[in-house]
Amino acid sequence: MPYSFAASDQSRSRNDSYRAARWFVLVLGAAAALRLYGLDSYPFEEDEVYTLVEATHLFDSPLRPGIDARPLYYLLQHLLFEWVPPTHVGMRLMPFFFGILGIYATWRLGYELFGRLGAFAAALWVALAPWHLHVSGMARYGSLLYLLSAAFLLYVLRAYETDRRRDYLAALAVLLAGTATHPTFVFPVIGVVLALTLVGPLGQVGWTWPSRRAWAALWGPFLAVTGTAYIVLAAQGRGSSLRNFGGRGLEATIRLMPAIVEWLTPVMFTAGALGALGLFLLGRTPRQRRWAAVAGLGVASTMVTLFAASFATNVYADYAVVMLPMVFVSAGGLIHLIGERVKQGKDVIAGAVMAVIVAGIAPSLVSHLSDGMRFDPRPAFRVIETTAPDLPVLTTPIALQRHYAPQLLGRELKMTAAHLDETLAGHGQFWAVVWVRRDGIVHDASGEVAAWLDRHCYVIHSHERPRFDYRRYRVDLYLCGTPPDGR
Repeated sequence: MPYSFAASDQSRSRNDSYRAARWFVLVLGAAAALRLYGLDSYPFEEDEVYTLVEATHLFDSPLRPGIDARPLYYLLQHLLFEWVPPTHVGMRLMPFFFGILGIYATWRLGYELFGRLGAFAAALWVALAPWHLHVSGMARYGSLLYLLSAAFLLYVLRAYETDRRRDYLAALAVLLAGTATHPTFVFPVIGVVLALTLVGPLGQVGWTWPSRRAWAALWGPFLAVTGTAYIVLAAQGRGSSLRNFGGRGLEATIRLMPAIVEWLTPVMFTAGALGALGLFLLGRTPRQRRWAAVAGLGVASTMVTLFAASFATNVYADYAVVMLPMVFVSAGGLIHLIGERVKQGKDVIAGAVMAVIVAGIAPSLVSHLSDGMRFDPRPAFRVIETTAPDLPVLTTPIALQRHYAPQLLGRELKMTAAHLDETLAGHGQFWAVVWVRRDGIVHDASGEVAAWLDRHCYVIHSHERPRFDYRRYRVDLYLCGTPPDGR
């Protein structure tokens, strides 16, 4: 029987596919194991306690600004409460599954753009990313935003290539779901629209208006639905729900961009930037060049819009989670470019570059596994309970004390010396539970509270887990007033 090159090629292709599938399953398994680790062991963050309140009361939530402009996640959590109790694990089940699906969506997006190697690298970055690990184990909407962002990019790129109505409608459904999860979902979409208009389907640079079908099945319906929703909110006097209070001040605004890069880790941000730049300049297919424009302008529009919004409302680095698929997939594109251009030993070189990137992520990854990137006041509350539970306990946010130690006499700690003086005069002694970052006590930028505590209080207990990066999450317990043991 004559030898068949076609059969040989087909068999080799099948073997490559099986090998790629096995590696992806291993990545997915490792990702699940890393995320399962902290579902029960990490304490709630402040926002997770707020999620419990908002998912219980929904549109009648006593918290502000309410869920009117971001209802989807809380509605889903409310439904889940019918079967799952609001424990650490119960509250984090949805973020966990959304996180795993987000890794799969990243792999699908990377596969369509670059093939197996780029898809594997992109999925690996997400699996190991401390930021994605954090949102996958936090009872909030972060991992859902990531999943919907990756899915939107997949569908909108496919729709602009095929111009099929069903692809536009799929992109529309995801876009509406993402916007209903949090309004910041549209921030990278601004850059995506601009990129798809500036870079055509053949990779050429030049203005190209969306097709008639794109307007009819995607952008037109989206503008109509979101515009109607805003009119309804405004008519009901709930237009303010689109704002998160009035801003956190100039210092927080200045720190916003460095915080986003630090959350990502500098090495991953750099890998994503190099990948996007390399794909735009060296990409061999129009699809890759168009992706580079989408990723570059999507990240830029996210950061610029967040920076501008920070002057009018409270903005946090967490909101940039919607741009992360662009960074991770572009970093996967960097590995694809290396594999595409290296003639000999490409697997070794691509593996070496991936190892360098993993090494850059490792300190933050190990640190996250150590403390979950959150403060843990539970040990301080236990010390108070066994030492002097009848004294007032000043702490902020008070939500965690009310959740974990409601039997204590909790009071909201106002970060002023006058408030502390008043409390000391009224009670003689009290406990203070404060959070300490690398740059000092949280919410005490002036150092006023730190100086008062040094003069009037004694550190009774400190708790923090080991970290290997710049971050710090320490909880100090002070006894204020009469010195302990008569000292």
